[in-house]
Amino acid sequence: MKKKHTLLKAITSVSLLTGLFFSSIAYAADVSSTKDIPIGGSGQMEMVGMIEPTILSVTMPSFVPFSMGSSLATQNKVISPRITMKNNSNVPVEIDVVYTKVDLSNLNNVTWSNTGNVGNKEIAIGLKPEETKDVMPEDLSNAIWLLANQSQNLRIMNLGAIEESAVYVVGTLGTEVSDNATFNVTPTFVVKKAAVTTP
Repeated sequence: MKKKHTLLKAITSVSLLTGLFFSSIAYAADVSSTKDIPIGGSGQMEMVGMIEPTILSVTMPSFVPFSMGSSLATQNKVISPRITMKNNSNVPVEIDVVYTKVDLSNLNNVTWSNTGNVGNKEIAIGLKPEETKDVMPEDLSNAIWLLANQSQNLRIMNLGAIEESAVYVVGTLGTEVSDNATFNVTPTFVVKKAAVTTP
């Protein structure tokens, strides 16, 4: 029984080696099957390059709930989950917001602020890059304010190849804005290959 097993092993090894030997010869013949160039002579070699398209892929959530209330002691009046964005591409990417649909129809006489500065009956929502991992921001410094119902080109973040980062929803509201209502904010994100910067 042991002999049979050893013989079978030897035959398998010889078969594998033979297969590898012939495949190497075939590959070598494909690469070097051109012409001889005599000493002192010249010749040309055609080289063909192929550019493969890069597939850009970024993972981010499609729905983010958040709570907003004037009773929060911090400057930021929003509590949101951590919004993770992961670049699955092998090149750096830029993530921008190009449009934000805002529906305040459930909030009586409330208007939107595009700047983060709010009057008594105004509300403002933005995104803020994460500064400390898993810590919700308390202030509004470096917030990127979303513009209501108009074209925009807001750079949210740059991500390197196979890199992950996060943002939070932040916001503020005026003293006369009701704490007992809902509203919808729908930003449209666009992912594009990061521009190459020259030194």
